[in-house]
Amino acid sequence: MTNYKFDGKTLKSGGKTIANVSGKNIRKGSGGSVVANISGDKVREGSGGSVLFNLRGTDIRKGSGGSKLATMKDVEKAIDGHGGITLAALWYCFVR
Repeated sequence: MTNYKFDGKTLKSGGKTIANVSGKNIRKGSGGSVVANISGDKVREGSGGSVLFNLRGTDIRKGSGGSKLATMKDVEKAIDGHGGITLAALWYCFVR
């Protein structure tokens, strides 16, 4: 059983909202500032900054190509929910 749950909109730990997703933006807490945004298979810092990681198949890779950080199986062990790259972005920004 994981401590984190993602319902498609919010990432929670117990009753506390850790992050929320609106469109392509991932925000801290219930509203807050943009921590990351999703652009295709890449997750960028803030509202448009540098590439944090990319998702290639089931591998999460650092930057635009880089070395393997984890797999989606690792993400799914940590967060209960569905979401592909969104789930990977939440894991990268708030769980790992």
